[in-house]
Amino acid sequence: MRAYDIQGDTVTFTPEFLAVPEFNAVWKKDRTKGKGQAIKELSYVALLCDNTPFNPYGGYSEDVRESILIEDFIREEGWEPNERIKAAVEKLSGLLQTTSSRLLKSSKMAADKLGTYFETIDFTLLDDNGKPVYSARELASNLAAVGNIVKSLRVLEEQVRKEQLDDNVTRGGFEIGDFELPSEDIDYGE
Repeated sequence: MRAYDIQGDTVTFTPEFLAVPEFNAVWKKDRTKGKGQAIKELSYVALLCDNTPFNPYGGYSEDVRESILIEDFIREEGWEPNERIKAAVEKLSGLLQTTSSRLLKSSKMAADKLGTYFETIDFTLLDDNGKPVYSARELASNLAAVGNIVKSLRVLEEQVRKEQLDDNVTRGGFEIGDFELPSEDIDYGE
């Protein structure tokens, strides 16, 4: 399910996304004409959950992404997701999950941990016998494997991208046009 599209500097949401009760609850809670708060909160939800290559925030690790999204979209000091937002996050995570996307998410998390390992390794650390804990041979072997890991991640990202593109095809095999995207002028269920 494609939840959102980015039009210029604005996140827009698909009608299918807004029809899901958890997302519609966030949308309906905002009674203002422009739906500014709902757009901020649903942008947070969509960009937090989306682990596809289409997400402009996808390059951030999950540990950091949430705080960056709060800073970029919510822009309220001390904001915490309420139960409605937490329910929307849980729902979207489940809806977007495929075997490939789950593997991609897990692989990216493991690659982030591997990066942290390389950043924090201490070559001066000695064992009880006074020998180095980490050998140059082990480091060289691990670094050689990193290239294969990166290549495998790219292949998996491409597979997930193809799955996402397949989900964005309409009846008759046509791509979704600009006029089929949701408009801010339309009431999606109030």
